[in-house]
Amino acid sequence: MHKFAILICLFSAFQLNAQYQNNRYLEAGFLFGVTNYSGDMVERRVEVSETHVGYGAYARYHFGPVFSLKAHVYSGSISGDDANTSRAARSLRFSTNIVELGMVGEINFGRKKRFNETGIHNFSLTPYIFTGLGITFANAEAEYYGPADQLNENLKVPLPEEGLSDRFLLVPVGAGIRADISEAFALGLEGGLRPVFSDDLDGVRYNGNPNSGDWYYFGGITASFVITNKKKRR
Repeated sequence: MHKFAILICLFSAFQLNAQYQNNRYLEAGFLFGVTNYSGDMVERRVEVSETHVGYGAYARYHFGPVFSLKAHVYSGSISGDDANTSRAARSLRFSTNIVELGMVGEINFGRKKRFNETGIHNFSLTPYIFTGLGITFANAEAEYYGPADQLNENLKVPLPEEGLSDRFLLVPVGAGIRADISEAFALGLEGGLRPVFSDDLDGVRYNGNPNSGDWYYFGGITASFVITNKKKRR
């Protein structure tokens, strides 16, 4: 009886492993979308006029129907301008290119098996959330564009400010939804915010509020191509 129970457990474990093997695969893709910024030179969390094009590439490994791991490199630009705030008289603005390297874990919800019992691919529409770690490279220098005779009144320290960082640790946090259209291709939408735990991202620390950190946002359309395990294992 004990041997029979052990055999049943081993068989169940084998079946479960086979099921997860069928859902383990690697894909590569790209993102095309937009960026935005939140910090000393905007009033609202998202200032539409400061939206820019963003793009990037990624590789994602699916460990099963629930958990995925994605490595990415994204790039774009961000900007801000006092003209969009109640601090317009300060007359500061900035823009900078950004390059983000990151690794995030994704939790998928309600995802179907990739293939049915006859080996045909299942279309699946799957929402997911993600978080992880990354680093962003930027080199912003704020610019004063107000009257020259008011320069000393509006600035606490001369520009460009010294001692600012040009690389930032960040924690990408966000959500998305993906449609597994075929066994080799998927489309999705994804968006997230990037707190950088620094007030240096926009080139302003001492002339702004050093107690308030900067953020930026990244979102867009994703397209993925499956590299491994395109067919159901038999």
